Amino acid sequence: EEYLMDLELRGQSKNTIRNYNYTLSNFFDFIGKNPESVTELDIKSYMIYLKNEKNATNRTIHRHLNALRSFFRYQNLSIADKVMLPKLSKPLPKFLTKEEMALLIETPNKLRDKCIIRILYSTGLRVSELVKLNKNDIKTESIHVVSGKGSKDRIVFVDPKTKEMIGTYLSSRTDDNDALFISTHGERISSRTIQWNIKKYSNECGIEKKVTPHVLRHSFATHMLEGDADIVVIKELLGHSNLSTTQIYTH
Repeated sequence: EEYLMDLELRGQSKNTIRNYNYTLSNFFDFIGKNPESVTELDIKSYMIYLKNEKNATNRTIHRHLNALRSFFRYQNLSIADKVMLPKLSKPLPKFLTKEEMALLIETPNKLRDKCIIRILYSTGLRVSELVKLNKNDIKTESIHVVSGKGSKDRIVFVDPKTKEMIGTYLSSRTDDNDALFISTHGERISSRTIQWNIKKYSNECGIEKKVTPHVLRHSFATHMLEGDADIVVIKELLGHSNLSTTQIYTH
C-alpha cells in the first residue's frame, strides 16, 4: 500500500498504478513469500509461469518485470535487477491511409462520435487525454492538454472545421457537465466507449485493419511526416519525452 501511494505521489497514472498492483498481487500470491525472502529464482519462475501457463508475450513479461524491479528498488532490494529482460522486437506503428481515414470520419451518424474521431486524428491525442478534456480546454485554435502521460501539459492545434463541429456539438447539449464529451447517460465518456465505437464504425465502413484510438494517433503522426512536418514538431504534438520514440515513424 505504501508503495502504491508512493507511485501516486510521483505522478504515475491510475492505469500504471492499477497494473503494478495487479502484477505485485499476482506475483506474491504465486510465490507465497514476503519481499525479503524472494530470490532471483523465484522471479524467474514467475516469468516462466507467465510465459508457459498464461501464454504471455515478451512485451507482457517486460511489463511485469519492470513492475517488480520498481517495487524491489523501493524496498532497497536489487534482486529483480539481476533478472534479464527478454528481447523485444519493435513492431512498426499500424496506421490508416488517408483514404481510409476520410472514410472513417464520414461514417458516424452521431455528431459526438464524428467529433471524437476528428479530434483523435487531427491532434494525435491519446484516448486517455481526450476523455479528460473539459469544455474550457478548447481555445480558439488549440486544445490545452492537461497532465497527459508523464504529467506533462502541452498544446495541440485544432483545425477550423473540427472547431466548428465541436461548437455545433456543444450547442446541442442542455446539460451543465464540464466534460467536453459525455455518454448517453450524461456522464463523462469513457475510453472503453470510444474504443468500442471506433471498432464499430471501422467495421461499418469496411476497413479490414484493427482500428483503435491509438491507430488514429499513429495515423496522425504518419500523415504529418508524409507531409514533410519536422519530426521535432511531431514529437512535441504527441507529447513524447524522447525523440527516439517519435523516430519509429521514420521507418
